Amino acid sequence: MSEHEPAVHEGRRVLGVVPGTPPVGERKVPEDQDLVMVWPHLLVRHAVVAIATLLAVLVVSLLFDAPLRDLANPFETPNPEKAPWYFAALQELLSHFHPLVAGVLVPTAVIVGMAALPYLDRSLYTSPRFRKVAVWTFTLFLTIWFVLTIIGFAFRGPNWSWVWPWQEWHGEL
Repeated sequence: MSEHEPAVHEGRRVLGVVPGTPPVGERKVPEDQDLVMVWPHLLVRHAVVAIATLLAVLVVSLLFDAPLRDLANPFETPNPEKAPWYFAALQELLSHFHPLVAGVLVPTAVIVGMAALPYLDRSLYTSPRFRKVAVWTFTLFLTIWFVLTIIGFAFRGPNWSWVWPWQEWHGEL
């Protein structure tokens, strides 16, 4: 076999071999148990997972009816008019504070605070157990944001009044 022909190793074909030695260290030769080919092993697994995911989405979409709402009517606003779930926390803040505070100052403070965390927590270690200030600050922010999202999305009814989830008010989430 010449130097430029593909090598065959126990029924497997190596697609490319670079002749020579590496600039630093020694050439590493993979052992048989470490050698996994992309085709068919990796690509077949990816294809199986993709097909299984598509089938799961198909089954869920066939079992559960999720109809679209009517076209938007500017003369009939739903009560309560809710933001999408990812803006529900901001909408909940707007119901408690002045729009300048809830819509500008609080988001700006959160962004500046998150950007300042690496400068406030000056630990030399990168492990989370040594970064107490950063971990507690981010956990507090995430908890408050999660609670406000749940309140704004699931506990607000007509005229933005408090409604328990088990109370029936014939609205849409």
